[in-house]
Amino acid sequence: MGCHIVKNGEGFSLVELLVTMVVSAIVIGAIYLTSAYQEQSLSVEDTIAELQASLRGGVVLLEHDLRMAGYDPSCTSPPCKGFTSANVNSFTIVSKDPRNGSPVTIAYRLYDAGHDGDTDLGRNRNGSGNQPVILNVDAFNVLYFDKDGNQLAAPLGLVAQGKVAFVEIAIVAHAEKPDSNYINSSSYTNFQGMTIYTAPGDHFRRRMLRARVACRNNV
Repeated sequence: MGCHIVKNGEGFSLVELLVTMVVSAIVIGAIYLTSAYQEQSLSVEDTIAELQASLRGGVVLLEHDLRMAGYDPSCTSPPCKGFTSANVNSFTIVSKDPRNGSPVTIAYRLYDAGHDGDTDLGRNRNGSGNQPVILNVDAFNVLYFDKDGNQLAAPLGLVAQGKVAFVEIAIVAHAEKPDSNYINSSSYTNFQGMTIYTAPGDHFRRRMLRARVACRNNV
């Protein structure tokens, strides 16, 4: 007896092919959207992490300089300088280098480091020129208090010497690049509840860092 091969003459119909293509397109599209969303989320997280690192690094340096305000082992009758100017968004302090006793003057103020229209927080040591500490700063707010916790009205001149016991700092900075999927209209306040910046409804992500710093050498 010969072998009979049974062949199925039925293939895929046009409707079945179209359904398969549609389902495949939906699955591929879902995979693409998921991948794109994850990539965007990672990009946002990286942006925020970079912004927070910049703020924290700048505030650490600020805190160190403020704690050194008025430091002068050779001074026997305080006040020994310390603050020589104190404004709501800038200040200048005087101390001595603990390594060699040489005078040190440090000023913080806002300026445009890259000439790109964004303000940056600069540090000027001994008149050597501004060096950027924090980039893309929207607000730099500084409040001054005496040893009894009373706020001293800025701007302060030489009266700040020996009277500023601690300061409150609030800094708002934005990311380097905008996020088209994000709108920022948030308001940012200092420790006293005063609004120091309100975002204009743009696409920049922002972070604020606040700190209280004791000026132990200035009182």
